[in-house]
Amino acid sequence: MILLTAGIELLVQRVWYRSLARIRRIFSAGASPGASATPSSPITRLPQEIVEMVVSHLVCHTPSLRACSLTCYSWYIATAPYLYRILITPTFSWKGWKDFYWARPIQCMYKFGLLPLVKKFQVLEYRRGPGFTPKRLDPCTLRQFSALTNVQELGLGHLDIPEFMPSLRRCFGHFLPTVRSLALREPKGSRRQIIYFIGMFQHLEDLKLLYDRGYPDVEPPDDPTLIPPFAPPLRGSLMLTWFTRVGLLVDMIDLFGGIRFRRMDLYRVSRMPLLLAACAKTLETLRLYPTDQSEEFSPMAYECWLTISQLVSPLNT
Repeated sequence: MILLTAGIELLVQRVWYRSLARIRRIFSAGASPGASATPSSPITRLPQEIVEMVVSHLVCHTPSLRACSLTCYSWYIATAPYLYRILITPTFSWKGWKDFYWARPIQCMYKFGLLPLVKKFQVLEYRRGPGFTPKRLDPCTLRQFSALTNVQELGLGHLDIPEFMPSLRRCFGHFLPTVRSLALREPKGSRRQIIYFIGMFQHLEDLKLLYDRGYPDVEPPDDPTLIPPFAPPLRGSLMLTWFTRVGLLVDMIDLFGGIRFRRMDLYRVSRMPLLLAACAKTLETLRLYPTDQSEEFSPMAYECWLTISQLVSPLNT
């Protein structure tokens, strides 16, 4: 009985306050054209330039950006480019999950028209999975995938380039004008196929080729007639990990007319003198990681030591 009485009282109060608010809106509308029932907050009347200056100081703190986006519409417009700048989607195939679930983040952002705001896009793929193949892009997903038109940093895990070769431009053409940084983790394909894919990005400056435990000694058959469409500038940073495909570097230097990286991060890389000689005139920063805790001294470490000694010895004379 007590609970029933309390519920009735709450219902009456809710109806009363709704009716009171409606009466106030009617009288305020008749009082003057510019009158408002609820005065707006002064923060909503700030110039957009000042709002953008305030938001620019919070770009590294996501909780603060989210709080600002809930203030009003103008503040949401100022924070949206920072809130939706990065999009990372995994393609892991768990038991009971289907492959098309990998595109769920893309579908959600496409629904609200947020994909053009993405500046950094990354596809994560499990190394034991089937890889990132055209089967991941059905017609509906490809249409949503193509809405990523302003991506500057692109990362693709286990990209199966031979499977994409007939439709490379149809699937990745919308990335070509804007991408400046490309990261490929264990890409599948021959040397010329990988170089062809890299050469599609005519404004590419930063490159990452990441392998977990080296590459098999037997490479897939190559097509010497496959020529990249562009020679990207490649004058930013280069990162290589567990890289043993010397032929890939040689062909890249020949087909692109040289490489001009200013920064290099090398972890267990074969033939480092080749890279250093190719970038001798432009290299400014070099970071080497020749060994790990399980192997104190390796042939790669010895080669790295020889390379450093050759660079330092002319400076001491």
